[in-house]
Amino acid sequence: MKVLSLHSAGHDTGVAYFEDGRLVFAIEAERLTRVKHAHSSDVALRHVLAQECVDVDGIDLVAVSTPVRSALLRIPDLDRAMERIGAGALHHRTVCEMLGRRVDCVVVTHEVSHAALAGHYADFEDGTVVLVNEGRGQLTRSSLFRVAGGRLEWVEKDPLPWYGNGFGWTAIGVLLGFGPSPSVAGKVMAMGGYGEPDERIREQLLAVDPNVMNDRELAERVRADLAARPRFGSGFETASHVVATFQEMFTDTVRSTLARHVTRGDTGVGPIALGGGCALNIVANSALREAFGRDIAIPPACGDAGHLVGAGIYALTQVAGVTPQPLGVYSNGAPSSRADVLNALDGAGLRALPYDEAAVARLLADGGVVALTQGSAELGPRALGHRSLLGNPAVPGMRKRMSEELKQREWYRPLGAVMRDERFTALYPGHHPSPYMLFEYRLPEGVAPEARHANGTCRIQTLASGEERLYGLLARFEEVSGVPALINTSLNGPGRPIAHTARDVLDDFADTSVDLFVFDDLMAYAAAG
Repeated sequence: MKVLSLHSAGHDTGVAYFEDGRLVFAIEAERLTRVKHAHSSDVALRHVLAQECVDVDGIDLVAVSTPVRSALLRIPDLDRAMERIGAGALHHRTVCEMLGRRVDCVVVTHEVSHAALAGHYADFEDGTVVLVNEGRGQLTRSSLFRVAGGRLEWVEKDPLPWYGNGFGWTAIGVLLGFGPSPSVAGKVMAMGGYGEPDERIREQLLAVDPNVMNDRELAERVRADLAARPRFGSGFETASHVVATFQEMFTDTVRSTLARHVTRGDTGVGPIALGGGCALNIVANSALREAFGRDIAIPPACGDAGHLVGAGIYALTQVAGVTPQPLGVYSNGAPSSRADVLNALDGAGLRALPYDEAAVARLLADGGVVALTQGSAELGPRALGHRSLLGNPAVPGMRKRMSEELKQREWYRPLGAVMRDERFTALYPGHHPSPYMLFEYRLPEGVAPEARHANGTCRIQTLASGEERLYGLLARFEEVSGVPALINTSLNGPGRPIAHTARDVLDDFADTSVDLFVFDDLMAYAAAG
């Protein structure tokens, strides 16, 4: 079975193509348009359909998450589909028109697409509780699902209060002057590491009218009222206490909501999966792992970028009865060809050299910064070694150089780190790994200090030996430096999406303080300044 899967409207749009349950090709629109959180999916749809690996005429089923908006895809009974979905249907089966062809189509409710992807990462194990938590879905801001007999069941809608979902994080961001961008939550959350929960702030937030989620005028009145209070006034320290308090409230209510639904048996707590943008909250994720004493299934593309595969996973598992193969995280677009890399380097006036692991490790040990690309990019917002900026976390000032100067991020935001599985096991015996950088760990003093947040934690990516280039580089780097990890942050300049092609990388970073560029088996030193 050949399935085309789309997230066609809203932020972080994209398209994927499956054959017999295997993800063959996927692309996020922002990687093509170079506009962060791109809203139009048609550029991605054209790109996917142009790939030689995609059998355009053989597509059996189109799956699209709501809302739906595309000039290339027409659903004649879309109004009927949205009416059924508005009444609570998980999906609507219909026929669409695409490129002059009529194709079977499944319109998948936004929240359900999130749930299907999260359920897939939990292997659709019976009894799995799936919490979808985001700023706004099609019908809800948060939803609880359960897997029973391989089927998704919608158990509860909007179980979380305003301070337990993405609306709350956006509201806090607006209150603190960051605006309503989809990126605001990540900026705000980092501030909590510098503050302490305050019971008086908690009381004032708990007193907010719950209708604030659904009434824009009320929300504005609440914002103005809180902004005038001393504990919500200006200044970083004041803001950090607000965020620390809000984080505690968020984590507590998510934990207690899940606790009402998780299964418990002789072997302990049953499986739990998280979907939606709030599953990027590493503080809450880590607290949930500890509270429930088990690993939590979270897709690396848990936010809206995940819809491009989530809708397809739903169509395969819940409609067609096909078991999808595991998704490779490195599935976003195609690698840059050797010819394209050479052309990009030539255009930037840089000389291509064969990749030299020892030379790269030495440069990193000496305090250099490396822009690394290999193969296809990661799905979702985390750089996991295929579109990464790497630096030595033991070199004083490296966080400032990489985060504030290269990426022009706020001074207080931390950087993540990557380490080999065996090094992680030695440092954290008995702990669950974190292959998608979605959990935090307390770093021992002196270990990767430039990747250590103000509260002593670090968002760590654990790397298995299958990722040979970065795995080998980590091992060689540790040999020459004695440092067990590298700073790993996404390969994007200020306000830009993650660089996708070699030309994107050089457009964003050729004139910066990056010292070395690695493109698969080629590398190039930056031009002398």
